Amino acid sequence: MRVIKKYSNRRLYDTSSSRYVNLDELAALVRAGEEVQVLDANNGDDLTRNVLLQVVLEGNGGAELFPVGLLHRIIRYGAEGVMQRAMLKQVSLGLELLDAQVTRFERQFGWLRPDVPPPDVGSPSPPPEPDAEPRARSKAAAAPEVDELDALRDRLASLEGRLRGKS
Repeated sequence: MRVIKKYSNRRLYDTSSSRYVNLDELAALVRAGEEVQVLDANNGDDLTRNVLLQVVLEGNGGAELFPVGLLHRIIRYGAEGVMQRAMLKQVSLGLELLDAQVTRFERQFGWLRPDVPPPDVGSPSPPPEPDAEPRARSKAAAAPEVDELDALRDRLASLEGRLRGKS
């Protein structure tokens, strides 16, 4: 894990390469597969979530992640309100679920990583070989996973449609 120290002047220092980095360079490290941890240089507090959120929000379309109405509600309910705590918990749980599903998908198929090209889904599969019966059975066993993937795609399309309709 690469440790980044954040100083009070907002500068980020990469302890592995012994140099200061900016948010774009930090994003490039993460895209390259690096796991980073951002620590406050003064007291050692973990600032990873805050800094990565800043990278997302300042990056390509990151601000579009949150609908304007939701942002208004988060601010309107105040930091100490029961409604805000409940809403933030719900949003957090939803994003954790999405993260877990994407992680599972990446592990299962592996092609979402930038260094692995997507499979060629447009070409027909070759006819089965005469001795391929055991492979055919293992593919049949994988059918529920494909159904689950299709269901996940449908749910994601539905959510995207709802988000576009409300923005």
